[in-house]
Amino acid sequence: MRKFIVVLLLVLLSAGSAAAWDEFGFRGNIYGVAWLDGTKLIVALGNTSNNRINVSISTSVTDAWQWPVFPTRQISIPARTIVQEVFFPSTPGWGQKLSSVRITEGYRSFNVPIQEPGIFKAETYVVPANTNLTVTVDLDQLLDAFGKTRIVVDDYYTTSDGRNQDRVRIDSVGGGPTQVRGTNTIEFTNPHLVLKVKTPNIPWLTTMTFGLNKVDANYNWWQERYDGPIFLVYGRNMRMGESSSGGGFISR
Repeated sequence: MRKFIVVLLLVLLSAGSAAAWDEFGFRGNIYGVAWLDGTKLIVALGNTSNNRINVSISTSVTDAWQWPVFPTRQISIPARTIVQEVFFPSTPGWGQKLSSVRITEGYRSFNVPIQEPGIFKAETYVVPANTNLTVTVDLDQLLDAFGKTRIVVDDYYTTSDGRNQDRVRIDSVGGGPTQVRGTNTIEFTNPHLVLKVKTPNIPWLTTMTFGLNKVDANYNWWQERYDGPIFLVYGRNMRMGESSSGGGFISR
């Protein structure tokens, strides 16, 4: 009975670890982020090992004709290199959503979540280490027409290695009603929040993320979580490789 309990705990811990890996988009020596840019799906993968690796990028989501929304692609990633792959997925079939891609190397695989345009807006999801990063938050989608709403931003970002973190700082808050100078005209622009963070100072690769909570000021017990973007942060020991799909180099 004791052995059974120990085995069960190990299985649960392994399952929890796998879920965490999928959440942060990495497994072993492979790190990845994915995002939609219009009709394009972009997948950036990094290999931190000293050897070339072969991986496949796939999906189980199918279109109306039961074909995968994009064909499985086999790519080769050189040692200590990041590559960027571009796909043009077709429209998913009824009741399906393309929310992640599957990365497989040999018998190991993990999911990389696909990031879509939402309340968080960033210029890129692949960023160099030890640099300032700006993220804009669209507050118009968060503020209620009635009552008081509090937006609570995470104090620190988190990374896949769990060791690197730094503060998430509010740089400015803008938008809303303003008076046009010298007139009796009131102009309204969508309220927004500008956040700034300094990416971790690392030599290799990591993924980092943060988010915010929407809190009802009248009922502090009620809050809604909004997960922020996931960034792939690369250090001085990594180099940018060319896409096999003709997407070119990731700008440094």
